[in-house]
This record gives sequence, C-alpha cells and structure tokens, in this order.
Amino acid sequence: MIPSKSRPILKKILYGIFVFFFLILCIPLPKDEVAYSRALYSQDNQLLSAAISSEQQWRLPFSEPVPDKLSTAIITYEDAYFYYHLGINPISMIKATWTNLRSGRVVRGASTIPMQVMRLRHRSLGRSLWNKIYESLAAIKYSVTNSKKSIIKDWASLAPFGGNTIGIKAASLRYFGTDMDNLSWGQYALLAVMPNGPAVANLTRNRATLKQKRDKLLDKLAAEGYIPSDEVALYKGEEIPTMLNKVPQHGYHMLDFVAKQHPDRQLFMSTIDYSKQLKLQELIEIESQFYKLEDIRNMAAVVIDVSQNKVVSYVGNTADKKGKFSYVDIVQSARSYGSLLKPLLYMMAIDKAHYLPGEMIEDIPTSIGDFTPLNFDKKYRGAVPVEDVITQSLNIPAVRMLQRVGLPNFYETVRSIDLAYLHRGADHYGLSIILGGGETSLWDMARLYKGIAQNALGIAYPFRSVQYLADIPVEKPKKNISFDPTAVQYTINAMADISRPREERSWELYAQNQKVAWKTGTSFGHRDAWAVGFNGKYAVAVWVGNEGGEGRFGLTGIAKAAPVMFKIFNALNDHRWFESVPLQQKKQEITICKESGRMAGNLCRSKRRLRLAVTSMKYKQCDFHQVHGISAGGQVVVPPCDIPIIRYDTVFVLPPYMAYYYKEGHLDYRDDFNYDVNCQVSTSSLAILYPQQGIKIFAPRVDVPVANSLIAKAYHSHPGAALYWFLDGKYLETTKGKEAHFMEISPTVGKHRLHISDSFGGQSEVSFEVIN
Repeated sequence: MIPSKSRPILKKILYGIFVFFFLILCIPLPKDEVAYSRALYSQDNQLLSAAISSEQQWRLPFSEPVPDKLSTAIITYEDAYFYYHLGINPISMIKATWTNLRSGRVVRGASTIPMQVMRLRHRSLGRSLWNKIYESLAAIKYSVTNSKKSIIKDWASLAPFGGNTIGIKAASLRYFGTDMDNLSWGQYALLAVMPNGPAVANLTRNRATLKQKRDKLLDKLAAEGYIPSDEVALYKGEEIPTMLNKVPQHGYHMLDFVAKQHPDRQLFMSTIDYSKQLKLQELIEIESQFYKLEDIRNMAAVVIDVSQNKVVSYVGNTADKKGKFSYVDIVQSARSYGSLLKPLLYMMAIDKAHYLPGEMIEDIPTSIGDFTPLNFDKKYRGAVPVEDVITQSLNIPAVRMLQRVGLPNFYETVRSIDLAYLHRGADHYGLSIILGGGETSLWDMARLYKGIAQNALGIAYPFRSVQYLADIPVEKPKKNISFDPTAVQYTINAMADISRPREERSWELYAQNQKVAWKTGTSFGHRDAWAVGFNGKYAVAVWVGNEGGEGRFGLTGIAKAAPVMFKIFNALNDHRWFESVPLQQKKQEITICKESGRMAGNLCRSKRRLRLAVTSMKYKQCDFHQVHGISAGGQVVVPPCDIPIIRYDTVFVLPPYMAYYYKEGHLDYRDDFNYDVNCQVSTSSLAILYPQQGIKIFAPRVDVPVANSLIAKAYHSHPGAALYWFLDGKYLETTKGKEAHFMEISPTVGKHRLHISDSFGGQSEVSFEVIN
C-alpha cells in the first residue's frame, strides 16, 4: 500500500509521464517526401532498368524485407540496443554528453537508428540542440507507431552511401553489381559502415579507412557469434570495390513507357523474361551494326507470349555508331505500316462471305476517283487468288477487296481493335488505309497479330491489350472482336504459305523449317521496314529504319526486317504450331469451280469441295465459262450463225480486261479461238485498258487548257480485229492486226468520253476527266 505522503508525488510523476507522452504524440513526424528512382524489374525480380530520381540521385524503391544478415550488421554497428529502447537510448545519451563535455567538442554520438531515420526524413533540419531534441521526441513517437522491421527498412532506403547513391538497394547494385539478397558478410559489413560517414565512402581516396571500419565490424560480428571465427579472415580478404557499377539499362524504353502509363508509381514488376530480354537486346544490337553500314541506324522489336497474353521482350531502339543511347522509343512511335493490315482485311472478307478462299480477284489497272493504286513491282496479273493479297502482298487486289468489304466496315473493325494513331476517320484515310496510308505503332501491330494467333487458339477477347505489369491484369474490352475459326485458319494458312514472290524467296534461309505465319510491310519512300509473325507460342514484331524518317534504298520489310524476325524466332527456340484445325470440325461443304474459285456454275467442268463454317447468298457463282459450238472444220461458231455444229466445248474465258494481263503469266491460257469468218465475235472480246472508267488524270497547268498527250490502250482477243477510235464522238484513227492497241490522244482539261468499235460490231466506252 502506497503511503499517503507519497501519493501526491506519484500523481505528479504519472501526470508528468502522461503529459510527456501526450506531447510526443502531438509532435508531427516528418513526411517521407523523398524522390525515388523509377525501376523496372523482370518477372523473376531482376533489375532491367532504372532512371535517376528528380533529385538526381540513385534511390531505388523496394518492397522486399531487408536481409537478416544486413539487418544484423546495421544494428551491430549503428545501434546495439535497437531492440531494447523506444527510439532513444538514455544511457548512450548520458555517456555521449559526459564524453563531449570533457573533450570540449563532439567526439561521440548517441543517435539511434530511429533518430537517424527522423533526421534523414527531415532533411531541412540543421545541427542544433533544439533540432536534436525534436529528433529524439519524434524518434520515440516513430518507434511506438512502427515495427522494428519497418524502421530498419526505412533506414535502409534512406541512408546515404556516398555521392548520389542513396539506400541499400542502390548501394548494393552500384558497389557490387548485384541485388542486396546476394551479398557476403564482408559486403554487408561494408554497406553497414558506409552511411556512418558518407563523405568517407570514396572508393579511391578512403579505401584504407573503409576497410578498417569494415574489418572492425566483422570482428564484432564474429565475437557476438554471428560469423564463424574461421570465416572472418575470408571476409576480411575481400577487396573493397574499385569503381561504381553502371545501373543496368536493359529495358529503358519499356520503363519509360510504363512510367507514362502509371506516373504515380516508382516500382514496376514487369512480365519481361530477363534472359530472353538480354538475348533479344544483344541480337538486335548485333544485327543493327550491319545495317548501320547502309546508313540504316535504328531497330526495334517486341515479343509476346501468345498463350499467356504477356510481353516477353521489349527493345525500343538501338545505339548509334558511337554507342550513344537513343531515347526515342520506336515501339510506341507512330510509323507508316505498309501492307500489315492486309491479313486483317482478308480475314474479314472470308469471315463476312465477301470472298471464298481461293476465289479469283482482279489485278488490273484500277482507278477509284483520283486514287490509282499500283503493285510493288508495277505489274498486273489479270486475276489472282485472293490469298495473293497476303502471299504476294498485291496492292491492287487489296484495294478492290477493301472496296467490296466496305471501307466503313473495315475502319470500324480497326477502331474496335483500337490500333494506335488510326483515329482520324475512314474518310481521312480512304482506300489507301490498306496500303499504309495511316500510321500505327509496333506495339499495337504486335497486338493485332497476337490477336489473330489467340483467335486461332480459341482464346476469348483475342485482340485485347497485352499485359506488361505482373500486378495489373488486363481488363476485358467492352466489345469482343473475333472471327470465325474457319476464316482465321485460312488466314494463317495464307500467312504461313511458302509460295512467296521472287524477291521474298530468301526467307527460307532464316526460317530453318519452322512454321511461322508472317507478313512484311514497307512504307512509301522506303522509310519503314516491318516484319510481324507468330507461331503457336510467340508473336514477334520487328521494325527497321531511321527514327528521323529518312528513307533508304533497299529498306524493305522482306530484305531488312524479316531476317531479324526469323532470327528472333530461332533464338526463342519454341516452334510449336496450332494443334486444333477448325476446318476439320466443319460439316458444311459447297462445290466450287477449280479454275475461278467461285461457286461452281452449270458450265464448270473441274470442281472441288470446300469446307466452310457457314454458307452465304453473297458468294458469286462462276460465270467465266462459255459453251462454244464447233463446226466440221474445227472452227468456233457464234450464234446466230446457221453453220452446222457437230459438237460443243466448254472453255474457261476471262473478260478481256483481265485476260490481257492474265495470259502473260499463264502460257496455257487461250482466248484466241479460231472463229468461223462468217460469224461475229462476242462483243466481250473488246476492252479499253486505259484510261479506266471514271479515272481522273492530272495534267500540269500550262498556258492553254490542253493536257500533255496520253497513251490510250485497248485489248481485243482476236489478233486480226480492227479497232475504230472516237474521242467525244470525233473519229481519231483505226488500229488493226494486234492484240494490244495503242492510241495517242491529247484531251483538254475537263470531262471526256472514249469510244471504240471493232470490225465485228463490238463496242467499249469509258468516261474520264483531265484535271490540273
């Protein structure tokens, strides 16, 4: 029982303690407003890249706990009674005060780890008695409200290690070139002593001092039983680092990209595979060195895991000839994509029943308004299978296909897939959108082709965004864009077809028998070269060119980007293909003509069966066959001739405007039949090849409104036919005795009508306009 005389004194003591702690609780703790470096880590927690903080310091954020050995070294050196006090150590403070008073100067400190954290957080405080009191009181509050582990972690993230290196994470990387979890006792001891005198932490001038402090701490750790005594000499024998290591920059452009997407974060755990990233970066740099000899200075590549929908590798650019780093991220830049949208158009055309797989499509001179597309080789083939839009990357058939599918429908799909930069409306791009008349990014083009692969694998929402941060899953889009498996399978078959045009034959040197569905693209003026492809595991996208947009001779997708793409596939070393074949599961079949690829008509003799998911009334029936009556003399009899017919023959006949170009590449095609001289030839044997119907021809402005001469061209299947030429009803001249007929005309500026009649009564007419 407490004596009555002692009770007032006890109350005063308790009241004083209450007031003391109340004041402590009222003391505001310094806010943690330090600037951290942004850091990007791979999926296996290895640092890919980091950027210096806004304060020009290397201060790496970290979420993992401080290693036990490092914590032990720090506490042993800085605050031996860390686990026994509440922020301040009264005994140490008394000893330090007594020693300093006797010496007349500060020779001993009494700051604890919590007090150091308060000082490091409140960097504006100067060295004074009142500030020391504030630190002490704040340390008490800080210790009461935080765990010991979190206090150690705060110290480890704020402690200075010389120069602009702050925190254990950055220090272990810059001094030892590895993460703080992989250090030895000797390295932990060195890190523990460096913040005590950061000005001394100089690897050249103060090596002896650093070694002396480290060795003394090692002896103390051994004396307290943390290190076996027979190992101390081993750790003392470790050399002090001689120079700072550079911060890794294996993913600078990826870090810049994710930082812009998430500006409120500093630490990014990505989906990047560390080993594959380094391998890809090395491969890109090596290949780029060869291209630099041709003054092609930049290259970028992306690899996506198709099945997991995750980014595996991301190389945004290359260094220049002198090794100078480029800050331009090509992966996210707007670049002209060339022919890379053609597989999407083909897939839509098959999916929406605008064409049948293998159906013929015109490849002839084409003008739509003032838009006149040309094939890459400036040639015409008359008629080609629709797959040649992909396998030979033909521009004219692609434009004609887009016209049938419908520009608004195609553009709506492009916008639904949300390809970057293609947002200005269908009218802005026009039909040229399919030839690279717009811009998008390598990132989104890789996502598009990844989507085709996922569509084939039956993965839902195939064209959704790609995951690049491990802790942020991809959200499902509002609309699930996907295509029927049959259309996807035909698209993949066309993309994997080895029947490439002559200039693309060299791809086999890089493929090494692996199966890849791929497509190249080349922008106008040879400014951008692309190659994008996929197999059953990975999608790979490569861009080659100059970041400033300068074109180079020979800079094409097949010559420059495709070889790099196939080398990346070889390096990935996973050649799996698509196991399921949707075509085998479909029961609906139709009969098509082997020659035209259209639904078989009554006159088609060679037919085959085609499996489809659905059939449609939109499919065209083949009308490229004619029944010819043959006379006793073996000549073709055309009605209404009354010459006796002894037999009938069914022949494949293309319209003249297609036949003229088609027969150049198909020597077995015949349309110069032996007609009976007493019978008329079908008027369909005549066609005007140039100018085309509705074309607008540009003429330079001159003093008089007369255009430069242009060469009109017509075709007749009968080599002996005579053609009579009329311009705006006025007779010009007669040409005869040849298949291709030419006529030089000089029309005035304005609208005109060209009319041609043949010697058999056939006629053909086109309207065109000359503008300036």
